Amino acid sequence: MKGYERYDEVLDAQQVLLSLIDLATQRGAHPDKLLKGTKLFHNDLSKKNLAKNSLTCSANTLLTVIENCSKLVQGNEISFLLGRRYFPSHLGLLGQVLMNCRHLGDMLRLCQCFQLACFPLMNLQLKHFNNNSYLIFQSAVGKLSKNQQTFITEFMLSALLGAIKYRCGELPKLDIHLDYPEVQHIEQYHVHLNMKANINIQFDQKICMVTIASKQLYLPFNDSANSLKAVALQQISQLNPKPYPISFIQQLNSYLSQRLSNKGDLSQECCAQHFGYSSATLKRKLANHQLNYQGLIDAIRSQQAIFQLVICQHSNEKIADALYFNDVSNFRKAFKRWTGVTPNSMREQCCFN
Repeated sequence: MKGYERYDEVLDAQQVLLSLIDLATQRGAHPDKLLKGTKLFHNDLSKKNLAKNSLTCSANTLLTVIENCSKLVQGNEISFLLGRRYFPSHLGLLGQVLMNCRHLGDMLRLCQCFQLACFPLMNLQLKHFNNNSYLIFQSAVGKLSKNQQTFITEFMLSALLGAIKYRCGELPKLDIHLDYPEVQHIEQYHVHLNMKANINIQFDQKICMVTIASKQLYLPFNDSANSLKAVALQQISQLNPKPYPISFIQQLNSYLSQRLSNKGDLSQECCAQHFGYSSATLKRKLANHQLNYQGLIDAIRSQQAIFQLVICQHSNEKIADALYFNDVSNFRKAFKRWTGVTPNSMREQCCFN
């Protein structure tokens, strides 16, 4: 299955792009200025044109509009408002499926299965340890600018917390760790993410994730209807006979993570061969996502190291072995290069517990 890439026009523009432009326009931004750099004009998105053809766009188009919006609109609330609108109204039939899931765990599983429809710019990875579950955010489309990263994370947090509150009636205790410094518009986090309730947010962490007690994921929804869920899924399969693809970058991350856990060959040549490319072609594809091969491996190792060190409380020796390092000294040097601190320093800070 071919994963979608940054420039592939496979995203439903009506789901996020149009709503984003509408919100920004209401706050004084000119729609054509929002679309600058996309080769689109606002007239291309008119109802008349949409009636003729369902409009699709690329991840790069959406990222460009997000960047423009961050620069043109004051207030920094659009990302949150966009997220609050998202579930279930913007998801069509998939929204009906998610509304009739058995529990939060079921909803998250379907969000992963339908990544292109739910969160095309971000990959959600779910990990479990002891009595907690960890929902880790990763870019699905390569390197993001600071504005893009912050906007997309805020949008996803707003959408996820809104969906949880909508289905559960109230928010359970959540710990949120963000991999960027505290923002100037912190009041928007208080307003839209209920930080005064059960939500604890820490900025400037080395990993972006939401922590929730595992038991909360599997508390049943008494009003879910499995028959309605099955009908909606059948309708989706008829409208879209092929499985919803995940991104090319997510496929690479999944492959490399598996090779790392099995201590397989991590060479660029082996990876390129697995996907049916030459090394030069793989290098060019990564460059299109503003990435390089070694940087991709470092990012995977870094995230796994941080999780194993801070959440699992594993020793340096155990982590070094798991991440394919010859000795602990090389692991310590690599960890400091990735994070700016030594493993022991991060362990002492232990901001995640």
